[in-house]
Amino acid sequence: MRILLPMRRTVLFTAMFAFAVLAFLPLRLVLGAVDSGLSAREATGSIWAGHLKEARIGPAALGDLDARLSPVPLLLGRARIEVARASDAPDRLAGAVAIGRHRRSVESVTGTIPIDSLGSLPVASLDLTDLTVVFRDDQCDRAEGQVRANLSGDVAGLDLPAALSGSVRCDGGALLLPLASGPGTEGLAVRIFGDGRYEARLNARAGAPATLHGRF
Repeated sequence: MRILLPMRRTVLFTAMFAFAVLAFLPLRLVLGAVDSGLSAREATGSIWAGHLKEARIGPAALGDLDARLSPVPLLLGRARIEVARASDAPDRLAGAVAIGRHRRSVESVTGTIPIDSLGSLPVASLDLTDLTVVFRDDQCDRAEGQVRANLSGDVAGLDLPAALSGSVRCDGGALLLPLASGPGTEGLAVRIFGDGRYEARLNARAGAPATLHGRF
């Protein structure tokens, strides 16, 4: 007992010290260390209660977000950052981004995301509903949820309706967004690959199908 008690105290002290360090770890350090695709002009606060200013993922401008690291996935070897716009923001947005060994994902995302640039595609914003997308080894492994693309212009000289929508799914290792108009007369099938490439195939009543390629 004379030997075990000091050892237990040492282990307890070490655990408490490690928890204290982790609890006050700045969010900006975690954001820089985790290659989740999420970036921000400024990150403040701790990993449990932080704030991201002018956050974005690729071409998607997310705006100012509250952010926190979820503790449970850490036990499984994954870093999961939950984000949300402030409750008084004009457009709601909430969800999470996660990264682990050979795995990247966005999870349970609902809200509106403005799009700065999507190559030659005239997408002004995306309305997402319960969107979850998981890539493993750069292959789409799971995809579910609804996407509505709000358009601002034409594609390949063809006029399109103001919005196209559809349910996402995995197709041949890529994320597929099969977007269509209400009547179903116009469609835009967008495939997004794990390496950042995308392929968009447009079908419209007037004109032959057009295929566009690009990279985020």
